[in-house]
Amino acid sequence: MVIARGLPRGFPYRLIYNQRSLWVKRRQRKSILRPCSVKKLLSHSREEHEREKEHEHAVSKDEERKKDMAKARKEEAKAGDSEDILPGIPPVPSTNHPKSGVVFVLEKASLVPAYVGRTYEILNPDKHADFLRKKNMNPYDYRPDIVHEILVDILGSRLNMAGMVQAVFVKTDLGHLIKIKPHVRIPPTLGKFCAMMSQLLQKFSIKARGGGEKLMQLIENPLVKHLPVNSRIIGLSVSSPKAVRLRDYVDDVGNDCTPVFVIGAMAHGKINDDYTDDLISVSALPLSAGACVRRICYELERKWRIL
Repeated sequence: MVIARGLPRGFPYRLIYNQRSLWVKRRQRKSILRPCSVKKLLSHSREEHEREKEHEHAVSKDEERKKDMAKARKEEAKAGDSEDILPGIPPVPSTNHPKSGVVFVLEKASLVPAYVGRTYEILNPDKHADFLRKKNMNPYDYRPDIVHEILVDILGSRLNMAGMVQAVFVKTDLGHLIKIKPHVRIPPTLGKFCAMMSQLLQKFSIKARGGGEKLMQLIENPLVKHLPVNSRIIGLSVSSPKAVRLRDYVDDVGNDCTPVFVIGAMAHGKINDDYTDDLISVSALPLSAGACVRRICYELERKWRIL
């Protein structure tokens, strides 16, 4: 054992080493926050702040330039429009667009809910074939895919994108009346659509995310009280004795009334024409509901010049 010089025997010399280690640690802590390092940090922060100011100033200048260019373009467009119009002749307002658009009604939609096991689902022959066979039920009477196809065609058409579809009503086999707003996004798959409709029949409405707007809801019968006052209800049936050319018929409908097209959303059968103003046939051969909807949308887009 080595004894330090100048210290008596039995002196706790280990305290010297402990104090030295504490002194070293204190020096290290002080070196972290030296005045020179603080100055460097302050200088770096000032430089970054100045750079941010310069960037914001450049962005504001670019925005001002864009605004000036947009104003100049608008003025040029106005000047060009004024040059195209002859002096002394006022421009004729366009009367091609209707006042309220069009309404679609889907009759006898096969949206039949049932408890399959422990789940409440819309009956679909592709998914519930065994269930329908056990219950001795005709699978052709349960076709939710027809309603799904029609809604996808209507809400995804250019007619709806232009804001000309006022509403879509669905009347089920069980007597339920559903109102669907035109800005609803229908699920692309049949399974998700059936899940959404089963939720609607249980909760009576489906609201938008982040708001209280009801996109789909069950409403009271009869349907006529939910239609516009100046509506013209037109039913489509292949068995109608009145066969028309759809293009000529649509052109004859005035813009002062709202056309309401009633289409059957079932595999076979006839729509209820008790409340219709006119029952027409647009083809000598039976057409599917989706084909009828696409033809109607096409003719209305042509009439109202929707590109």
